[in-house]
Amino acid sequence: MDNKKESSLLYILTGATSGLLADSIMHPIDTVRARVQIEKVGKSQYKGTFSALNQIIKNEGVSYLYKGFPIVATATVPAHALYFLGYEYSKQWVTNRYGKKWGESTITHFSAGFVADALGSLIWVPMDIIKQRLQVQTNTQKLNPNQTYYKGSFHAGKVILQEEGIRGLYRGFMPALATYGPFVGIYFSVYEKCKSTISSLLSKEKDQYLPIPYQLGSGFFAGAFAAAVTCPLDVIKTRIQVQRTTEKQIYKGMLDSFKTILKEEGPKAFVKGMGARIWWIAPGNALTIASYEQLKYLFKDLI
Repeated sequence: MDNKKESSLLYILTGATSGLLADSIMHPIDTVRARVQIEKVGKSQYKGTFSALNQIIKNEGVSYLYKGFPIVATATVPAHALYFLGYEYSKQWVTNRYGKKWGESTITHFSAGFVADALGSLIWVPMDIIKQRLQVQTNTQKLNPNQTYYKGSFHAGKVILQEEGIRGLYRGFMPALATYGPFVGIYFSVYEKCKSTISSLLSKEKDQYLPIPYQLGSGFFAGAFAAAVTCPLDVIKTRIQVQRTTEKQIYKGMLDSFKTILKEEGPKAFVKGMGARIWWIAPGNALTIASYEQLKYLFKDLI
């Protein structure tokens, strides 16, 4: 097997495994984030991240925190495989074409991150639609009692295809790309900078192995920073995606959504769920990148 194929298989297997591990652990916090973000300012039943967590457990049970997880477990494996493959190969392409200096630049890390998200989003967006519809169903059912009740992940996917067509599964694709493209670009730029700084402080070469605590710390900080910066975009994306095309469309696009939310709820609406978003993304990204780096280091001589 040639080196190129070895690298591809390594990125695919380690990326898929690390993504599944992190999503399994962090899914409950994502459910809280989705619930908080769809509430309008002034009409909130949740006072914050931990209030929402407590109320969901108290009123609906712990199992509700894992609503939509089956589709996540199914989709996250190929999505993360594409994600890390896209990131690594984008960096390699720039390095091979323009040299190591450009390959290790911040603009390359940002661009490679954007490419990684674009590839992963081909699977993540339909997954997000199904997952978020299930996560917020208790809330939306109260507002629209006649809407079809989703019995689970795969039933939801079937109903969306029947009622809304394939476009229903890719609803908000551009808002998702506009949210997570910059997010992933910022994340990898900050993560690689943290890694480089730590390696320098420890007198290590940039590509040398870093102990797990440093990988976790770099991943957490980069994830928290990127999550906070892109939270307003995530609020808009979530509002668009949880709408059903069979119902009245309040949000008709990113710009229209921005204007509507700003007019009706004010600037505070754009930071709704920021705490839950950070506590979902930062630990999740830390776990994903640390396990990815560890698995890549362990298996690089075997695959």
